[in-house]
Amino acid sequence: MAGLFTYSFAGVGFLAIAALESLSPSLPSTARPSLLFLRFFSTGVLSLLFLAYSFFSTISALFSHDDPIGASLPLSTLAASSLFLLYSLCGLLSLRSLLPVPLELLDLLLLFAFSQELLLLRLGLRKDTDGLEHRYTELLLVPVLICAICTLLSIARPRHASPRFIRAAALALHGTWLIQMGFSFFSSAMAHGCNLQTRSRTNFTIQCPGHAESHRASAIATLQFNCHLAFLIVISSAVYSVISGGKRLNGSRGYRPLNKELQRLNHVSPSRFTLLDDEVTEEIAVMSDANGHDVVLPVHEANGFHDSH
Repeated sequence: MAGLFTYSFAGVGFLAIAALESLSPSLPSTARPSLLFLRFFSTGVLSLLFLAYSFFSTISALFSHDDPIGASLPLSTLAASSLFLLYSLCGLLSLRSLLPVPLELLDLLLLFAFSQELLLLRLGLRKDTDGLEHRYTELLLVPVLICAICTLLSIARPRHASPRFIRAAALALHGTWLIQMGFSFFSSAMAHGCNLQTRSRTNFTIQCPGHAESHRASAIATLQFNCHLAFLIVISSAVYSVISGGKRLNGSRGYRPLNKELQRLNHVSPSRFTLLDDEVTEEIAVMSDANGHDVVLPVHEANGFHDSH
């Protein structure tokens, strides 16, 4: 039950950060500092909790003689958690004008953090390739890789909101998949026939009785991930439509007609208007009669000679 709570709490934390990340482009500039503060603060708190859990798991594994490598496994997450914590601290200090850090440098720190997490997960897959958790961790690489790519794009194009919105969607997928991993590892939602073998808090494996059961459990994990991805695409499309519609409405409110130019054009009265033809050229002159009214007098000319009346 402790593992289920840990994974679920981490997933909810990622969902909260994803929500804050997705809302930042749609808010006015006056409200963005507060939202950035919440995002950096929540990232820092989640990183501190990961660090605390790693130290606690290491200390508890030191007193356990059944698992000789249990104390070293939690220490592998310290590098990624420290980079995320450094990113959040630099962001908070830059908001308070205590440490002027440009946005591109903050995104570069975030890129290093996601790259470290990606490397950590990839190396962790070599620990036990037979367990069912190997497939779930392998699918977790997808949102982390998307976050790293979107962060790289946000460095190249800092004024574009699309990479940040896609990164928010990937963070949401990261969070929902962590929750799914918690239920699939530590609850009755585990694949039928498989069982959990635990040596310490961070050193565990899920074994299935046969080759067919392992393939079936792996296929169930892939199906679950596809359901999470499809649900996320639907929700992200709806949120993006709402944000884009709000931007269009705000843009239409800011439109102002060119009244002065239109009035200037309306007051222009042409004194001469000429229609050219191949055979006949007709001139229209505007003159004023004795009463002050405008009178249009057509004058015909052909071959350069005027007709006299």
